[in-house]
Amino acid sequence: MPSSRLPIRLFAAVAVFAAVWEVCARLDDAWTDGAPLFGAYDMSILMTTDEFGITGRPNARFSKWKMNSLGFRGEELHMDRERILCVGASETFGMYEPEGMEFPRQLERELNRRAGSERYQVVNAGLPGQSLSSFDRRAAAVLHGVRPAAAVLYPSLAIYINPPPENFVLPAAPNTPAFHLRIAYKLSALSDRVPEAVQTALRRIAIRGQTRRRVVLDRIPESNVLRFRRDLSRLLDLLAGEKVRAVLVTHATRFGASVGPEDNATLIAWRALYPALKEDGFLDMENRLNNVIRNEAANRGLALVDAAGFLHGAGNFVEFVHFTPSGAGALAHAIADGMLISGAVQTGEGVNR
Repeated sequence: MPSSRLPIRLFAAVAVFAAVWEVCARLDDAWTDGAPLFGAYDMSILMTTDEFGITGRPNARFSKWKMNSLGFRGEELHMDRERILCVGASETFGMYEPEGMEFPRQLERELNRRAGSERYQVVNAGLPGQSLSSFDRRAAAVLHGVRPAAAVLYPSLAIYINPPPENFVLPAAPNTPAFHLRIAYKLSALSDRVPEAVQTALRRIAIRGQTRRRVVLDRIPESNVLRFRRDLSRLLDLLAGEKVRAVLVTHATRFGASVGPEDNATLIAWRALYPALKEDGFLDMENRLNNVIRNEAANRGLALVDAAGFLHGAGNFVEFVHFTPSGAGALAHAIADGMLISGAVQTGEGVNR
């Protein structure tokens, strides 16, 4: 074989291998999930936009995630039940837990177990990447459609490392290209099989590359803390005006009060998503923003579940902030306790809204 043809043959072999693998990936999606052979099939198909910004796409489905006709994860609304709204980001939406084990669904089961009947429905209004300010814009419409008796707020705090602009501009629709390689998603699912030391080294290299010409913060500025307070206060004012009982939950992480040597790699993985903040700034951020939640609960006389004070460790978190099934269950039980003790819900007879 002439040496000049060898690169061409190698390229052709790789291309054929990748094409066969891509076809197999699409057939696997069609067989296991009923996915279309063509078009996008990733988490982006769960999202769309409306006049308030990015929201859940009604009746969309991807893998284990299913949206109802209102664009919320979970079942359709049951008009004969007392409804509880859960507001948050990906931790609330549920990422790594098996279907039905995300904390809103476990909370529903726990409240109904204590009530001794199917009295409650917990509506999961969490969305990946959703800040309080983005939910604030649609909150009135959601409350009108769901008519909850109570709302559980579990805000994701890292969003406030670089919060979205306060002056809302309608974003473009989520990018759903006509063609994308589905083998890329399947390969990413195998990344946890790469040795942790290799993953950490690659993340450190990526962080250095992304911050070479950027200002790196030791801690988030106080203006970001004030922004979080404004967003939270605005939502609490709206809930109070609509007579919806608010339950505030501080944000928990795998690390608790400090990062042990065994969790340094996990902290690096978290920073890789937000490279402009130094590692020491993450727990400082969590403490400062959680104090805002605690203060709002105290000043307004609201129920507080201080999850940051008791929920941590590898048994409760898959990585830095997303839950294992047992972690989601621990949070659900604690929220149920807090709601019952505070009177946000009751186990006796009541009138649905």
